[in-house]
Amino acid sequence: MRTLNILRNSTYSLISFACVALLGIFIRKLFTQYLPIELLGLEGLFGNIITMLSLAELGVGAIISYNLYREIANDNKKEINILMSLYRYVYTIIGGFIFCIGVVLFFFLPLIVKEISISWHYVQVVYVIQIATVLSTYFLAYKRTLFAADQKDYICIKIDMGCKLLNSCAQVVAIVCLKNYLLYAFSTLFFNILANIIITWKVKKVYPYLKSVEVRLADLRERNFFVETKNFMVHKISYLFYGGLDMVIVTSFLGLKEAGLLSNYVLIHMGIYAVLYKCFQGIIPSLGNLVYSEDKEKSISVYNMLDFAYSFLGSYVCCVYIIVFQSFIVLFFGQQFLLPDEYVVLLAISVFLGMQFENAYNYRSTHGNFENDRLYMLLSAISKLVVAVVFVQYLGIQGLVLGTIVGLGFIVYGRIQFVFRVILQISMRKYLRKHLVFSLLTGIEIVGIKYLFAWLNFEVTYINLLMECVLIGIIMIVIQSALFYKTKEFKELLRYASDIVQILKSKLQHS
Repeated sequence: MRTLNILRNSTYSLISFACVALLGIFIRKLFTQYLPIELLGLEGLFGNIITMLSLAELGVGAIISYNLYREIANDNKKEINILMSLYRYVYTIIGGFIFCIGVVLFFFLPLIVKEISISWHYVQVVYVIQIATVLSTYFLAYKRTLFAADQKDYICIKIDMGCKLLNSCAQVVAIVCLKNYLLYAFSTLFFNILANIIITWKVKKVYPYLKSVEVRLADLRERNFFVETKNFMVHKISYLFYGGLDMVIVTSFLGLKEAGLLSNYVLIHMGIYAVLYKCFQGIIPSLGNLVYSEDKEKSISVYNMLDFAYSFLGSYVCCVYIIVFQSFIVLFFGQQFLLPDEYVVLLAISVFLGMQFENAYNYRSTHGNFENDRLYMLLSAISKLVVAVVFVQYLGIQGLVLGTIVGLGFIVYGRIQFVFRVILQISMRKYLRKHLVFSLLTGIEIVGIKYLFAWLNFEVTYINLLMECVLIGIIMIVIQSALFYKTKEFKELLRYASDIVQILKSKLQHS
């Protein structure tokens, strides 16, 4: 059942992401054709303001989620009701706080929005709609967390996808037929509220035992809510500084042109990462159920199996980046948009390290105790900024990625030590040695494949790039199978893949 839930959640999530992404690109093209470009800038500006306001969320969703994993696994309906009521209580307070900040910022808009030719009244209405869209999430959307924690996130995804498709149709009409940005923005607010209302109704239907109960501050203290929130805020702020200032650093030291070149690479890189994340999004709730409901041996076995899968995926993506990325940039954007090859190599290394230890993040997400690794998060943000600012002046854009790799080292180690010390409760020395050996083998493997492709000398076309990606996958699967076919992790992964094939067969036959 757990395998089916993971497969179902990940499949729905991936399909939804692909549909929404393609529609988003199509609508953005229409936007630039039919509406003033200033409105696009206005939307981006308010989007940044909303991103900063999201810090007020304090990580409540993550804190409630890891508590729900345990209670759902134990079928503790009473505690689930208390947790969901606490969630509603806290989100109501946060929503009220954001509303107050939003009102204050409304009067400071003239200091933020300057040199704009469209009506000032228009700007104010757009701002109100954007803030209202955010507030509707805080006041209505908290119940979807229960679906996610119970491995039923696909229900929310189906509802969201349906409403987003309707929203996209409405936006096309607003842009092309009416050329009205206010209707474009308002449709997002309307369908966001509609999706949350449907999900709320669905939650009541699936969980008839769910009801509001009276909660007090004492209930929050009893569950260490304030301590966890304080510690998780360190994580959130550290992430903001670790990953949110790259463009500022590049613009400040290397100029807007270099930042523009970097934005193309970031667009593709983040798109690939988003697809990979969507593929495995359904795993975390299942791991939460596993960690709290079954013995340590089972958790360790599943961890090792998933760890092997993530490591192989990381090595594949790393190889594709090194061999294919630059060719794709030349083909899609042009030769003049290339960054140095060294930048791509360092970017590939950061992807390999991040993906190789992504499983540690998945397991870590099932627990609280955020004070345990908050120091590592702080060190990651500080080291990233210091190394990037210093080395970007000497190495150029490569210095930025070097800072990312150094900061990532602290994040990875913080997660690993937490997983092995707190969750799995075993030594991590053997684990680290295994990954060191795997990394060395991957390096040798990628160098060999690179020389092979240089000898084959493919012409740079879209078809050939796709063929190269497929060929890289085949070569790496053959090599990894030859090296690891006797290991327990490899056998477990094959068994898991066989289970997925059987599930798909049964679904097709049933259809």
